Amino acid sequence: MFSKRLNIEYEPNELSLLYNLKKRNGERILDLTISNPTKLNFRYDSKHIIKHFIDERSLVYEPDPKGMNNAREEVVKYYSEYSKKVSTDDLFLVPSTSEAYSYLFKLLLDADDEVMMPQPSYPLFEYLTKLDLGNVIYYPLIYDYRDGWVPDFNILEKKITTKTKAIVIINPNNPTGSYIRECDYKKFVALSEKYNAALIVDEVFSDYEIEAGENTLKTVTGYDSNLTFVLNGFSKMLALPQMKFGWILIQGNKKLKEEAIQRLEVIADTYLSVATPIQYAAGKLFETRAKIQEEILGRINSNYKLLKTKFLLNPDIKVMNSEGGWNAILNFENLLVKDDEFVLKLLDNKNVLIHPGYYYDFFTEGFGVISLLTETDVMEKAIELISE
Repeated sequence: MFSKRLNIEYEPNELSLLYNLKKRNGERILDLTISNPTKLNFRYDSKHIIKHFIDERSLVYEPDPKGMNNAREEVVKYYSEYSKKVSTDDLFLVPSTSEAYSYLFKLLLDADDEVMMPQPSYPLFEYLTKLDLGNVIYYPLIYDYRDGWVPDFNILEKKITTKTKAIVIINPNNPTGSYIRECDYKKFVALSEKYNAALIVDEVFSDYEIEAGENTLKTVTGYDSNLTFVLNGFSKMLALPQMKFGWILIQGNKKLKEEAIQRLEVIADTYLSVATPIQYAAGKLFETRAKIQEEILGRINSNYKLLKTKFLLNPDIKVMNSEGGWNAILNFENLLVKDDEFVLKLLDNKNVLIHPGYYYDFFTEGFGVISLLTETDVMEKAIELISE
């Protein structure tokens, strides 16, 4: 009766079972996996945010498949801060980046077509692709102690087939925190043109720089390409995932771009799912960006430096370099234990919870992922326990 797209594992895994048991028993868990900023004691300008949703214009429904022009103009202003010239005609508003992916997969994929995704990456992408009848083909990011995480283009190109319709770049990647380098982006553009595959560049974490390397691109906006879709939104930028405001920016070959816009208008018109109040409030919400990002960046950088310092001389656990985003990666390959064994033992014996690397499709054992949004006092206590 049910679609095969949802033939997935529904039973909780061993880590979830142990965590739930400890919570029921009233034990305090030092949770280093929380990435929901609204539950981590950041100071939002709540009065400013809430009052701008009181707008009588919101009582009138005036649908536009691209989103209201006034709201798209606010996105244009955002890019102008980076000296990037963007037209409202090339923007589509969407409730979230997840929905942006769904729109684009509907635009680009027939059943069983392929999308290339970086590995490691966030597990949500595979579900999104499958829900639109596509298949994920992974290309590896390899770690170089001088350059950090970089795409392996030799393997990537060998995996491209006639079914490859899109190549996804996460900039910076989640969880590796690696920004795309200009020289590597040019290689992606060349592959896009050679194989007639669109580029989808997810930049939701782009504002959160930690230690960006030389020649990295904070945004690919404005760069020549075959056909590129740039994604971003309020979820990470303003730390407001509940506000449901994101966008797709389309750029590249004029003919391809015009056809993509025409087809996307049909898809967007079918859903019309960006709420009117958030579109009217968008400009005022953008005003909160500097303050909340300053606070978040302060905590991210503080936690990252703390991790690097505490594990600097540890022979068994290393903190891998991160250029941006909200996560840090622990490398415990020297311990010769599996991810499951390490994280379960950490939770069972020390009540510290981290994500195992396989959650993010790391291709070898020996990795754990920590949220840098964690409150600093919790991070300090957890690090001491991990280091024992």
